[in-house]
Amino acid sequence: MLDTHCWLWALSEPEKLSPQASAMISDHTNNIYLSTASIWELGIKAQLGKISLPEAFETFVPTRLQVFQTIPIQITPSHAIIAATLPLHHKDPFDRMIIAQGKSENLPILSNDKVFHNYDITIIEIAR
Repeated sequence: MLDTHCWLWALSEPEKLSPQASAMISDHTNNIYLSTASIWELGIKAQLGKISLPEAFETFVPTRLQVFQTIPIQITPSHAIIAATLPLHHKDPFDRMIIAQGKSENLPILSNDKVFHNYDITIIEIAR
């Protein structure tokens, strides 16, 4: 599962990714997952002007999901319960949801966020 910034880097700045992360994302035998929390986070950041997208958000997301045949992971009640009960190492609600989904679905998370290592999940570092 890709953390939000990992997905953006893979799409627009692949040179920032480590060779291992690039290979994993490019390998068509791997399923690439993205939390719907990441989509929500991008929308908010775009509205606030914290990120700039090359096209309207409502066009950007569906077209970019197709690039790596990305599979969105919907937020379920069990994901919300896990996110709400995680230790408070991470305060960002979007990251807490990504962590909860990775934990619940037993998926490694490709991320550069060092705080993720404080949780009992598999993290694959993505930065060069």
